[in-house]
Amino acid sequence: MTSIERRRLTAVARGDAPADLYLRGATLLNVYTGELYPANVAITGERIAYVGLREDAIGARTRVLDVAGRVLVPGYIDPHVHVGNFVTPSAFARHVLPLGTTSVFADTLQFWELGGLAAFRAVADGLARSPLKFYWMIRPHGQSRTTDEARRFPLRDFIRALEHPWAAAAGEVTRWPDAHRGAPDLLRRLAIAEARGLRVEGHTAGASAEKIPAIAAAGFTSDHEPITAAEVLERARQGIAVMLRDSSLRPDLVGLLDALEEAPALASRVMLTSDGAMPAFVVEHGFVDHLLRLALDRGVPPLDAYRMVTLNPATYFRRDGDLGGIAPGRYADVCVLGDLAEPRPEMVIARGRLAAEGGRLLTRVPDLAWSRAFTSPRARLEVGWRATARDFALPARERYPVLRLVSAVISRREDRPLAPGDLHAALVDRMGRWVAPGVVAGFAERIDGLATTLSTDFNILVLGRTPAAMARAVNRLLELRGGLVLVDGDATAFEVALPIGGIMGRGSLADAAAAERGFRAALAARGHAHHDPFFTLLFLSADFLPAVRLTPRGVWDVRASRILLPSRRRPR
Repeated sequence: MTSIERRRLTAVARGDAPADLYLRGATLLNVYTGELYPANVAITGERIAYVGLREDAIGARTRVLDVAGRVLVPGYIDPHVHVGNFVTPSAFARHVLPLGTTSVFADTLQFWELGGLAAFRAVADGLARSPLKFYWMIRPHGQSRTTDEARRFPLRDFIRALEHPWAAAAGEVTRWPDAHRGAPDLLRRLAIAEARGLRVEGHTAGASAEKIPAIAAAGFTSDHEPITAAEVLERARQGIAVMLRDSSLRPDLVGLLDALEEAPALASRVMLTSDGAMPAFVVEHGFVDHLLRLALDRGVPPLDAYRMVTLNPATYFRRDGDLGGIAPGRYADVCVLGDLAEPRPEMVIARGRLAAEGGRLLTRVPDLAWSRAFTSPRARLEVGWRATARDFALPARERYPVLRLVSAVISRREDRPLAPGDLHAALVDRMGRWVAPGVVAGFAERIDGLATTLSTDFNILVLGRTPAAMARAVNRLLELRGGLVLVDGDATAFEVALPIGGIMGRGSLADAAAAERGFRAALAARGHAHHDPFFTLLFLSADFLPAVRLTPRGVWDVRASRILLPSRRRPR
């Protein structure tokens, strides 16, 4: 904030200048003191100037909102989100702003993988004036190990990204085993973030209690992966701030809140997160307001619940001078509630303006020129190659390392001959240079061909019973410039175009939710039994989840860290 802005705020706070917006007559939930009391709020520009009972900040041009009988709480914060799945960050903001979310701390993986530092800067700069504030987690590495990772994630670009004014953390760091064993390059990157006063967002799925101290010593400052109350306590006891998750993949929050019964003081430190819930889940349940509703229904005291989505994340990210409370100098982000028991707001103030009322968005959210963010042919999927059936032929073997899905994302390894119900699988380079073949079981038995660019490393994932149908699915996907294509024989049975990088469409979140539901129904008709097929597709190539993954290097044994079936060059 500039000194000129400070002078304006202090003048309004003294009563010597009029406010731009004035909220009159409400009850304030003070998250700093835990009190509920009558208070008015005077706003100048994007910031709060005054909180109290005086009305001398009302001038001839001040917009006064009568909020008598209402409760004012700070705008909601999600500390760990993945934007850019199905919809653009702008479309995401348009949906969640009316639900009360005014700040998010977001992943950069999609943008970094498709355009590197330049794409991240284009996105961060383009959204810097958004009424929904986007803070960013800078990825120190990819989600799948490749031979060219050093080129895609160079240290110099990582450092430059951390210097961006909206960068808040390094993360998320999925390679906790590397941190645990003291891998020099990773620890160096985490230390650089720490030296700049930034946080380190951890992902420690599968880490046992005895491994947590070394992970904390490596520099991890938070974790959103606990799936039991015991895991929450194991991390919190080592000084790691825990984000309690409820998402379309893992609706765990109700059980995680049991940790507060054993350690009530945790309420001052834990945060709530949606962790990349899919569009249909958000449309049906809500966003951070949904997390609050679950916590309140579980019996969490209202003050504690609202702190978990306001002051706690703001304090954790060292942004509490800007976010997390209704007080002078903070961003004027305010939710106007009818009652603390119902967290979906009647009005939302964001950056000092009335952004939404009655669930309807009233403010403009900037769109991005994605052509400036995704400039390469790889990112745009402007390619000339086309797939053939022989691309998906399996090498001649008596036994294959089969990836058997035992849940939506967890797999086990089966070494055996091909069996009925197995699907041919492949991860294919976007530029057509290589293909990593494999076998997947337990996804859906009656799929002729399925191709998508919704994979962890944003290459092309393809599954199917027949290589010919798999090739048709891939070629239709290339025509669409990315998305999802499901093929039955010679016919396209279902498709969703995601022409922005192959990961985002140009529609609304509601449009994406309808497409998601259609795809789920199409898969269910073909034998799919798991609850979230999109995360299955996303994580088949994620080499940090047990037990077998399909990666650019080939079929990968996660525990043994070795290739079971190598990738091969694709003939041109």
